[in-house]
Amino acid sequence: MEQNKGKIDVAAGQRFLADHFDSYEGKIDASERTICGHIDASPRGMGSWQAPYAPAGAVQNKVTDAAGIEKMSLTAALGHACGTRFKAAEYLAQHPEFAWYQPILRDMNPHGWVRFTAAK
Repeated sequence: MEQNKGKIDVAAGQRFLADHFDSYEGKIDASERTICGHIDASPRGMGSWQAPYAPAGAVQNKVTDAAGIEKMSLTAALGHACGTRFKAAEYLAQHPEFAWYQPILRDMNPHGWVRFTAAK
């Protein structure tokens, strides 16, 4: 927190959302305990909410700042903010316990950050 004090802007917010630092373990390890939210990579899952390795996580990202708010503007990215791709067929091959998702589970390719601004 101290290293970012007074330096947080849209670019920093985008980096934060892509973070894989597990503060509980004190190491880089994408999982349910990281801001980027990779529940699909977690042997712990999310307790009674999501089973271990459940196909879930943070895949909608939005960041703005005071200047953006004044203009009704924000940046957004679809997919994991870190850029990790989710491939449904590969995932289901590794986790057949979730085969029931097959009819609805799709690939999630990350897309870059895009600015959205409300029309005047």
